[in-house]
Amino acid sequence: MIKVWKINSFTERMGGGGPPLKEYFLVAIADQTAALAALRKRRPDLEASDFTIVGEAGPNDVEWLDVSDDQILCVTAVA
Repeated sequence: MIKVWKINSFTERMGGGGPPLKEYFLVAIADQTAALAALRKRRPDLEASDFTIVGEAGPNDVEWLDVSDDQILCVTAVA
């Protein structure tokens, strides 16, 4: 099973108004540090963001996604 890291990004909004913009990512890279580095490299628009590694996604969480190694998914919450 591929390791998939759950990573959150928090970006301050332009002008400083309102709460930070949050984005949720699943990064399929074995090493936690490499997963964070790959996300920063592939999403240079998040340069000023703060990242938090929430943990590793379990097999039941991602098996239906058919995630392959070195893949990054951005997960958007819909309300």
